[in-house]
Amino acid sequence: MRNVGRKLAFVLAASNHGTMITNRFDYRMSEPDAGTGVGYQLLEAGACDPVEVELALQLLDLRRRFHGDGVVAIDGGANIGVHTIEWATAMTVGVRLDFVRILSK
Repeated sequence: MRNVGRKLAFVLAASNHGTMITNRFDYRMSEPDAGTGVGYQLLEAGACDPVEVELALQLLDLRRRFHGDGVVAIDGGANIGVHTIEWATAMTVGVRLDFVRILSK
């Protein structure tokens, strides 16, 4: 096997969302001790955008409560699927979950 001489990007992380494969280089440091990015959040805090995820879960719950089963949720631009995983966990009956990965050039 040849030594390619590169750092491994993808790691298996035990997060609050479950075990996920994430890119440890998915970050942008805004200050010496603060950064952004899905990989950064998962590895530093164990979760990705927990406030945003909770808001989406509350909206799905309200939609289901007032309109019944059959809620359709689309995770448009799914990065690594944190929202999809959380929605599927919370809404196991009467929900169809679709995710869309939008590729850009």
